[in-house]
Amino acid sequence: VGRRAGPDGHLGLAARVGALWQTSNETLRYRGRMTSAATIARHDRAILWDNDGVLVDTEKVFFEANRRELAALGVEASWADFEEINLRGGVSLLTLSRLEGAELRALYARRDALYSELLGTEEITIAGMGDLLARVAPRFRMGIVTSSHREHFEIIHARSGLLRHFAFYVVREDYPLAKPHPDSYLAGIDRAGLPPERCLAVEDSPRGVGAAVAAGLQVVSFAPGGAGPA
Repeated sequence: VGRRAGPDGHLGLAARVGALWQTSNETLRYRGRMTSAATIARHDRAILWDNDGVLVDTEKVFFEANRRELAALGVEASWADFEEINLRGGVSLLTLSRLEGAELRALYARRDALYSELLGTEEITIAGMGDLLARVAPRFRMGIVTSSHREHFEIIHARSGLLRHFAFYVVREDYPLAKPHPDSYLAGIDRAGLPPERCLAVEDSPRGVGAAVAAGLQVVSFAPGGAGPA
């Protein structure tokens, strides 16, 4: 079962954004319910959203691409391995192959091609996210800050319908060092055209939170819920 966000999760996120910025009593309606939300004019403040695991449920798909390519080499990998090595450690699961040089590069290429193929067939948009973004977007300048490469990002959002809520996005090719280094969020702050104290990051991973904090941002930690594949 992949990550899915229900109404309470979205309400909690909106409430935390409002509380963090000490906003007024104006409310945000989501699925017939009301919650506190920011009431600041558009472009006065910005929200920088992580992509994978927050807006879209791609992590299970990426794991599956890695798992299949490792299995073809006779190497077994579990979701627990993926969480420990990739999500928490920031190291590729493909290191379990113990390949090096050209062989490892070829393995990465096969994994990436399979990942692209799977992204085109899986339903990955997190339930309810479009509704939440539609309510929040009029109040903030919004951008996506992701570790996804441009090719995969474009495949992901070709069907998501979410990009219309965002003024810009930053992909892996747009900065030198990946999360937990601050480079991605520094690029996002620059695109937002606002000082760090007027930008807020929404993240689901320790590496992402670390990157945002290192860039001088306040952070709302938001994991839509659920676990990865067994």
